[in-house]
Amino acid sequence: MSDRSLILLPPSEGKAAGGEGAPLDLDTMSFDSLNPTRVRMAKALVQLSQRPRSSKKLLGVKGPALEKAMAENAGLQESPTLPAIERYTGVMYDAIDYRSLEDEARDAFDRDVIIMSGLFGMVRPLDMIPAYKLKMGAALLRRKTCSAVWKPGVTKCLAIMADDRVIWDLLPLEHGAAWNPSGVPYKARFTAKFLERAADGQTKTVTHLSKLLKGALVRHIVSNASAADTPESALDLLADFSHPEGYEFRPELISNSERTTELIFLKDQNA
Repeated sequence: MSDRSLILLPPSEGKAAGGEGAPLDLDTMSFDSLNPTRVRMAKALVQLSQRPRSSKKLLGVKGPALEKAMAENAGLQESPTLPAIERYTGVMYDAIDYRSLEDEARDAFDRDVIIMSGLFGMVRPLDMIPAYKLKMGAALLRRKTCSAVWKPGVTKCLAIMADDRVIWDLLPLEHGAAWNPSGVPYKARFTAKFLERAADGQTKTVTHLSKLLKGALVRHIVSNASAADTPESALDLLADFSHPEGYEFRPELISNSERTTELIFLKDQNA
C-alpha cells in the first residue's frame, strides 16, 4: 500500500460553466465501484430537472439560479466536461491556485486529493465532469441524503485506499457524513480548526475565512508532500505554515480524540 497521504476536500458550491471535454463517461472516472450508484444518482437528478417545484426545494435556489441549475442538471449526460479541479471554483479553490503550483506539487495534488461529491461520491482532480447542482445534504434517492447514499461505498473505497496512511480530513460536516472513519484503517487522521483570540483572551471559531485558510493549508501540504505522509513529519511540516491573515499552527492546543487529531490554527489579537 502506498505511504502517500490522502487529502479529503469538499467540492465548491459554485461551478465553472461549459467545458471542452466529451460528455460524461463514468467508465473513465476514478473509483469505478461507485458507478452503479452514480448511474442512479444521475438519472434521478435529470428527472428532477423536469420538476421546478421539487428542484427549488431540493437544490435550495430560486429565480435565475434555479433556471440555470435545472438546465445544467437536465443536460447532465450530453453537456461538455471539465476536469474537476477546473469545474470547482470558489474561495478554497482560489486559495489553492492549482495552476500556479510547481509541477511536483501539482502532481501531488492530482495523486493525493479526493473531492467528495453529492452526485459522484468521490472524484479525483482530473476526472472529467459536467456542470451540475446537487448538495451533499440533499435527499435525492429514496428520501435519503446524498451523504447517506454514498456512505457505504465511499467508506469501502477509503478503507482499501487509506490502509495505514495519513488522512488530512478538511471536510465540513455535511460532506464528512459521506464516510465512516471507524471503518477505515488509517494511520492518522488530521482535522483543522481555525480560531481567533480576542484581546480579552476569549477565543472563537473562524467561519468567514475557513475556506480561504483551508485552501492555503492544502497548498502548503501538496507543496511539501513528502513531509505530509507520517504523523510526526506532518506536525513538523505545520510548524512552517502561517497565513498572511495571521493564523499560525499552535501545537500546544492540539486535541486528540480516539484516532483523530484536531489541529488548531490561531490568530492572536494580542500578537
